[in-house]
Amino acid sequence: MLRIGIILLCFGALYIIKPDIYRRGVWKQTDIAQRKLTPAQYTRYMRLLGVAFIITGIVLLILSRR
Repeated sequence: MLRIGIILLCFGALYIIKPDIYRRGVWKQTDIAQRKLTPAQYTRYMRLLGVAFIITGIVLLILSRR
């Protein structure tokens, strides 16, 4: 669980810092969120996803220490 927590923390930070990381290529045609949301809504969605990943990563790190 420690590794998964660290990975989630890294991806969460990446989504907060650079929320438009998946705006190109294959992802643009297959991701439902990119097709249905406006650019501002998509940025907000990715940042909230990043916060959720960070919170989940912290919880996993705390639980793995017990």
